[in-house]
Amino acid sequence: MKREINFISPTYNASYHLKDLYESLKEQTNKNWKWFILNDMSIDDTFEIAKSIEKEDTRVTVINHKEKKFALKGIYDYLHNEYKLESENDIFAIVDGDDSLCNENTVDVILKEYSENLNLDALWTSHTWDINGMNISKDLPGNINPYQYPWVTSHLKTFRLDTFKKILSKNFKDMDGNWFERGYDQAIYLPVLHLAKERKFLDEVCYLYRINSNSLKVRDWKEKSQMDAIRLVRSRGYIA
Repeated sequence: MKREINFISPTYNASYHLKDLYESLKEQTNKNWKWFILNDMSIDDTFEIAKSIEKEDTRVTVINHKEKKFALKGIYDYLHNEYKLESENDIFAIVDGDDSLCNENTVDVILKEYSENLNLDALWTSHTWDINGMNISKDLPGNINPYQYPWVTSHLKTFRLDTFKKILSKNFKDMDGNWFERGYDQAIYLPVLHLAKERKFLDEVCYLYRINSNSLKVRDWKEKSQMDAIRLVRSRGYIA
């Protein structure tokens, strides 16, 4: 069976950069990829741009939310309820709709790692910020509890589908049972790292992280809500 990587993009008002992301996918030397765009009720022309890309490329699927889900619930709902399973070993990578890949060999190197190690359940790479080139991604020691270690498993985050589907949804919700709206990067990946039989850091810059100016306008409340969510996720650890 042909191995491929499935990119999933939670997307809101990403019209300025969605085509850039698509171009970075088309430039991949390994063409064995699919792209799932989760449009979370954008109020710009993100949906129209996404549909035009879908019409152009059969590897692209657009999912248009009828209610606001935010990234975490959107990804969870799609992978559990809508994705047409090809194999429990399907590989997924999360790319925000306003970011891009920045290495034409990304698909190739990631598929190679997973193909050579069937126990590998989670792999992340280095990345770069568009404004200052910063990168916080590093190796995570194998004997370390990821909930108790600094956040070093940032972009690009990849995982096997069967590992993700073992995670109970309560790991993604606050104490009142509400889905986390902020801090989804850590909320979604820390349990994957916890359950992974083996995990690996690939020290290659594969991901371009863009600072969205629209989000900076409400930075203060977003930062507080994000930090509150992260503190809760980390303090309670994995919920079995």
